[in-house]
Amino acid sequence: MSMASYLAFKSLRVTADGVYSPRRKTQWDEVYAPFLGRLTYSMSASSLDGDHGVYAATIYEALQYVDDDECRLFVVSPSPDAETEIGTRGWRTTCAYIIGDLASLREAAELIVASHRAGYPQVSEILRWARRTLALQASSVHELVAQSIEVRRMIRAAAWGYYATIRIGRSRNEATVTWSTPISVVAGDQPPTLTGRPYLKTHYERGRFRRTLYTPSTLMIEVGEEWPLLRSLL
Repeated sequence: MSMASYLAFKSLRVTADGVYSPRRKTQWDEVYAPFLGRLTYSMSASSLDGDHGVYAATIYEALQYVDDDECRLFVVSPSPDAETEIGTRGWRTTCAYIIGDLASLREAAELIVASHRAGYPQVSEILRWARRTLALQASSVHELVAQSIEVRRMIRAAAWGYYATIRIGRSRNEATVTWSTPISVVAGDQPPTLTGRPYLKTHYERGRFRRTLYTPSTLMIEVGEEWPLLRSLL
């Protein structure tokens, strides 16, 4: 991957027909990027009026859009010639280019920090993430998850949108992943997945007697110790 300004992350769907934004289903075009000196994919918008534009952000936000097996994470950058609005956690632009496929979080962090040192400006929260990622020191995935708030946040972001339901009699409760959902590292390479059942309070009445039963939550996120994004941090 090449150095560039305002490197950020984006989830895109890759099929035999091309590369698409997963929510709006707009196709990215294969183009020659002069500032990269090679072919890549690009997406353009006519303006930044209203909510128009091409968006990219932190790894946490990009992970929340990985909704099936065809979705992959990419490192992207706005065109140097595009109209771009830069925020603390990302940007939107009238033209963005794919810099590379995200195969290793550590390599992406190294690229962001190296680009910043070479004089290419970066998004403040993404640069902060990159520096913290390079500072991680762990001998195992279990140690990495136990020690790093950033890693746990990434795992929870990857499981975002999962939910679980419990029903007992007429009582029902539904819960989703939150920023405090417990995490368990398991064997295998599975991506973060929500397992277990949420908490439920059930009321029973018989005559004048009323009894309340509490079913404790067993919700947790399970992630495989060989999940590629997690392994790439070691």
